[in-house]
Amino acid sequence: MKKILNGVLKFICKHLDVELAVLIRADGKFNDIVEFVVGGESEDKKIEKFFEDFTFPAGLDLKTDEGQNFVKEIGDKLKLKNVFLSNVYGEEKYSYYLALFTEKNVINELPQEILDYIAEVIKVGESVLPFAKDVSELNDYTLALENVDVVIYSMKPDGLEFDFISPVVKKIFGFEADELQKGLFSLLRKVNKNELPKIREFIKKVKNGSPAVVEYGIADVSGVERFVRHSAIPIVQNGNVKKVVGAVIDVTEEVRLRENLRRSEERLKMLTDAAEDLIFTLDRLGNFLMVNKNGSQLLGYTVEEMLGKHFLEFVKEESKTEVALAFQEILKSDNVVRFEAVLIDNMGEEIIFEIQAWSFKKGGKIEGMMAIGRDVTERIKHESELKELNAKLVEANRIISIERDRAKEKITILEELNRLKNEFISNVSHELRTPLASIVGFAEAISSDPDMPHETIVEFNNIIYSEGRRLARLINDLLDFSKLESKGEHLEKEDIDLVPLLKNLLEQYRSQAEEKGIVFSDSIPEAEIIIHADKERIKNAMGHIISNAIKFTPKGGRVSILINNFLKDVEIIISDTGIGIPEKDIPKLFEKFTKVNRPGNQIPGAGIGLAMAKKIIDLHNGLINVKSKENEGTTFIIRLPKKV
Repeated sequence: MKKILNGVLKFICKHLDVELAVLIRADGKFNDIVEFVVGGESEDKKIEKFFEDFTFPAGLDLKTDEGQNFVKEIGDKLKLKNVFLSNVYGEEKYSYYLALFTEKNVINELPQEILDYIAEVIKVGESVLPFAKDVSELNDYTLALENVDVVIYSMKPDGLEFDFISPVVKKIFGFEADELQKGLFSLLRKVNKNELPKIREFIKKVKNGSPAVVEYGIADVSGVERFVRHSAIPIVQNGNVKKVVGAVIDVTEEVRLRENLRRSEERLKMLTDAAEDLIFTLDRLGNFLMVNKNGSQLLGYTVEEMLGKHFLEFVKEESKTEVALAFQEILKSDNVVRFEAVLIDNMGEEIIFEIQAWSFKKGGKIEGMMAIGRDVTERIKHESELKELNAKLVEANRIISIERDRAKEKITILEELNRLKNEFISNVSHELRTPLASIVGFAEAISSDPDMPHETIVEFNNIIYSEGRRLARLINDLLDFSKLESKGEHLEKEDIDLVPLLKNLLEQYRSQAEEKGIVFSDSIPEAEIIIHADKERIKNAMGHIISNAIKFTPKGGRVSILINNFLKDVEIIISDTGIGIPEKDIPKLFEKFTKVNRPGNQIPGAGIGLAMAKKIIDLHNGLINVKSKENEGTTFIIRLPKKV
């Protein structure tokens, strides 16, 4: 067995540029160098002598840092390059390590097949008796070769004849060793024909001087197919393959387990790929280990494009902190953790996923997490739309309330229509008669008295002129009001910004208020408020109300204008601290020719201004209300619809 190991270690030294390869056995009672090989054309006798006399300290365990540091000290004593140590084979009583003294770490470059083969050879040797220092110390290999379930063989490089094949081949496959003595080709006749191409590659590799391992199916003596792992190591001398040694292990149960595992994985893959949700697993660092096909397509990627990438690479920047906190909770909890994450697809679009995730552990350590994510973008969108609809419903109810108030007012107007019609003629007659009587009276006085002083004539003429203008204004207001009430009246509507209109209007009345000693204030937003209205009519209506507020507010009082900008309409509030309106007069305030009776405080006017203002607001589908207390002040509230 040492000769076999020596051949393997020589192969390692030659092909991986290793100065020295040493196979070491270590345990608590006995430590020994199993085999060593010095690389290069000639072996260094000093190194050979060093290892022949060398014994590890009792109890030294090479699995520990102390043991590995000790091996490095050996390299320092031999003035060799760095040493790299790798575990090859281990059981409860002892372990085997391969130490390579070389410039760079080539452990990872070493074919796994070689390490597996070394382990198989060691396993056979250890099954005979505790490892001997020399092959000559073994009494008989026959006992081992007949009882260990590994077929050991040695054959000529052409494969035509076995030098040796262990008799355990009968126990495993039912073939006599003599029956297979003719060589490798007698064995291949038992092999499944579908396996022959890879066996040819296996033979070709061995003939070229490289160790090789192959798995294939072979029929036993009963015709039952078994699966074997066949390893071969060529023994090379002077560049030529002199002999091939190896082992054949029955791996039927292992292959069946692998096949069952493969089928289970396929069924799991079919199940996950059929799911419409995003199903994935992450390693402990958060990188994708697995993702289902439909899930990757939800994000516009292929499975291959997502594997190996970190989960946070697909998360919206603003959501990364929240997702990271959810990951921390998953790692601390044994339960399912639910959270929402906004992922960015391949087109840059946002998709909202509701994710259920849980961690999986191995040996008490967290290995990663598995999760299922459901696309809830549409659901979130519908919930948002529902909230918006609820807000619109509240606004609609508010508009309905306004319309209900307007309807009540219209009913009141209809009920009062007959009374207003009867009073209209009386009021108009009175308003026309008063200035007309003054004009006729003073004109008759002038014409009947030729000797009337010039100053008196001028005074009477001024009165006639003033009353004539008053009469003209009254007639114009009546005609204008008549047009407003006419169904054929055409409003010159256009889109206008109410903010600058009101600001300009207030400037016109500001000087009038200041002359009277009235504080004039306003609260008008800077943002534009667009209404579809007749600009001049709206100015006329607002002007009447502002003019009245100034007219009926004594010196030292206050007039204020406030605008509230709502979703569907705009509210204009004009308040004063004037003399107020008696409660009994408020219902008829907007009637034509209605004048509030204030004993001792009569202010001239025809009583048509507020009626015209209300008519203009009505023609614009608006609403005007008034609140007032006598000697405290009056507030007019006007609502106008905004442009949709």
